[in-house]
Amino acid sequence: MKVRLQRHVLLGERHIERQHAIIQHLTELGAPIKQALELLDLFQEMQALHVAHLRRLEKAS
Repeated sequence: MKVRLQRHVLLGERHIERQHAIIQHLTELGAPIKQALELLDLFQEMQALHVAHLRRLEKAS
């Protein structure tokens, strides 16, 4: 389970990085970014949960 959670954390980091790039690109185009920002917030909230869960598992080990 710990290995799977570590993969989720790494994947979450990639999603967040990609979403930042998408927001930057949309901004350069002058396109709306509201939904992209909302999705970024969701990714960041999920990432915080994954990281907290991983830390709990590491402490329990």
